[in-house]
This record gives sequence, C-alpha cells and structure tokens, in this order.
Amino acid sequence: MNAVIETPVKLSLTRSFDAPPEVLFDAWLQESWGDWLGPEGVVCLSCEMDPRVGGKWRVQARTPDGTEVELSGTYKEITRPSRLVFTWHGCLSGPDATIVTVTFKPKGAGTEMTLTHEGFISQEQRDRHNGGWSATFERLARHLG
Repeated sequence: MNAVIETPVKLSLTRSFDAPPEVLFDAWLQESWGDWLGPEGVVCLSCEMDPRVGGKWRVQARTPDGTEVELSGTYKEITRPSRLVFTWHGCLSGPDATIVTVTFKPKGAGTEMTLTHEGFISQEQRDRHNGGWSATFERLARHLG
C-alpha cells in the first residue's frame, strides 16, 4: 500500500466560476470528470468512481504523445457542497500518494474554488502538477459552459 507523504511542498490554485457551489462540487464526482481532467490534448479512456468516503477513483487517459497513464486515489472527505479531499497517485506523483483538497465557496452568483495539492517530494514535481491543474481549471470552465 502506498503511503501518504507529508512535506511542505504544496500547490494552491484559486479561480472563480460562474456556477453555484453545488454544480461545481458535483462535477468533481461524476464520471465526466475524466473528460476535463488534465492538460489540453489528454483524452480520457475510462473513468471509474465510487464517490463515498473510503471509495476509490481511477482514470485511465492517453496523453497527446500517445502515452497511456493511470491516475487513482481514495476519497477521504466528501462534504457537499463545500469540501472534497482525496488521495492522488499518478505518473507525475512519484511512488507515494499525495493529497488533493478542493474547497467551494459561494461568491456572488458563482463559486470561488480553491485546489490545494500537497505532499510533493520536490518543487519540480509540484511545478509539473501546476500546469496540469491550471489546464484542468480551464477545461472545467468549458465543461460547465
């Protein structure tokens, strides 16, 4: 079993969306998550989710260069519509799982969403995830349309 590592190297991104917290929160727990997860050009091959505390998630995808990758984790906290916490294990994460926390706060008619990804073993690893999560936010905004 992979351990969750605790290091001070973390990533935090915040963005406002034109959707209520419930809509934004629910998008993270639907199988369509795989369609907007990751950088441009990443194609979801399969997305499996068991959205309950202790439940597992798994996404298989193909990168623009044809490499197939698998991302997976376990849900640690699901507090609709304000907070979602899950472990993250994937091709850029190293051998141990990291932790992703997503918070959703009402802001006017929309939502301010903050993603914190922590447990990185290096700043380089964190910076690689920064690009992926930033692109994911863009793809999510388009998905919500």
